[in-house]
Amino acid sequence: MSNTGRGSGFTFVYLLIGLCTKTVIAFLLQYKLDSYPKYSRHKLYYADSDERNPIIVTVPPKRDIFSNEVHDLKLNEVEGELLYNGRVNKSHYSLASKLHVTDVPLSQEGFNQHPIHVFGHRGSPYTALENTSRSFIHAAQAGADGIELDVFLLKCGTLVVFHGSGGDENPGLLHSYCGVEGSILDFTAEEARRLLTFNKNFDEFGCGPNQITHPDDSKSKLPHYCYVHTLEEVLTTLGDHPDVSPKLKIKIELKGPNTAAPAVQLVQKLKMKHRCQYSSFDHSLIAEVRMLDADAITGALFASQVPDDFVERCIAVGASEVHFKYDTCSYERVQVAHAAGLTTMAWFRGPIGMKDDYLNKYFDVGNEDEAMYTTVLRSGVTSMCVNRPGILVNALKKTQGVESHRHIWHDQTLARSDMEIVNKIHPE
Repeated sequence: MSNTGRGSGFTFVYLLIGLCTKTVIAFLLQYKLDSYPKYSRHKLYYADSDERNPIIVTVPPKRDIFSNEVHDLKLNEVEGELLYNGRVNKSHYSLASKLHVTDVPLSQEGFNQHPIHVFGHRGSPYTALENTSRSFIHAAQAGADGIELDVFLLKCGTLVVFHGSGGDENPGLLHSYCGVEGSILDFTAEEARRLLTFNKNFDEFGCGPNQITHPDDSKSKLPHYCYVHTLEEVLTTLGDHPDVSPKLKIKIELKGPNTAAPAVQLVQKLKMKHRCQYSSFDHSLIAEVRMLDADAITGALFASQVPDDFVERCIAVGASEVHFKYDTCSYERVQVAHAAGLTTMAWFRGPIGMKDDYLNKYFDVGNEDEAMYTTVLRSGVTSMCVNRPGILVNALKKTQGVESHRHIWHDQTLARSDMEIVNKIHPE
């Protein structure tokens, strides 16, 4: 055999060995990846919300296997595209691990130990514009026990219901919300209602542009409801609306400065003390409420960094509740709070923040789907303030023994065709 033929034979053998080696390595790698849990994602649409804002729900794996370091097998929004990010610490990617509830069954904590109260965060922001009477009514119709709203005291002395951009450190900014510079504090209540319109394309408004009305929009099928409401208007509406339970609780978050005294005075004037509660990140406002109304239910809000002495801080200002951000209400913190006589609430971020957390932090849950809600409930919190109250209500109904502990008001007259929530599951 010539040297040329012998060389060609060796080349063929080397190529064959290389191909076999790569095949074996690929097989072993895939086998290793297959040993970890996979989560399938589906989109869940609401009938009266824009399709650009579906719920991303998580179908959990049959096995629940988490080690200190796991391969991230989170699927992105294109079904079947595998994101492999090497080895990562589980606490960054598993909400259950971060809350220390991977081994806590639902039957042990939360569901059968105490009533679970559902609050609509700014109402029902995926079906109507946040912090409006329509949004609050939607939350009530979905079965929520209460709603949460944000208040500012404007320069005219009127309390208005508004959140705004700027985060909890500098709330009330208008640029993203309304497309103008400045703060809600720059306006009177009359000016805010007349001059400010809401940005239909702002992603924080989970309801989508079709649910946001402008006063001069002749094409809208909805009556104009998207304006800055006064707190008195909202309380009056919720006080006598036929679709709202007389037991619906109203949690007033004191967002702006100098809001405690006028809020307490207004609640007393309207004789709604039995339905209204107060909360704030500014704990001095909680102390002020306690001085004005010794019987008020008050919640001390905490952001991402929960101090070790959070119980002492709550007690010092007379708070009766501690409000944790949903991914900081660890099992241990909740137990410590309850042992001190405090009730607990998990609050959820707005739609932009929750979407970011779903995409970049936690692979074991969806974007406020039942998996996320039941994971938080395992911590033992007594209430949850969520953007999708209907989903949490349904999750509680599915859980054995929960219905008898619920405090939801039901009325057969609530079923309105334009308000019904229709779930359609579409594979991505």
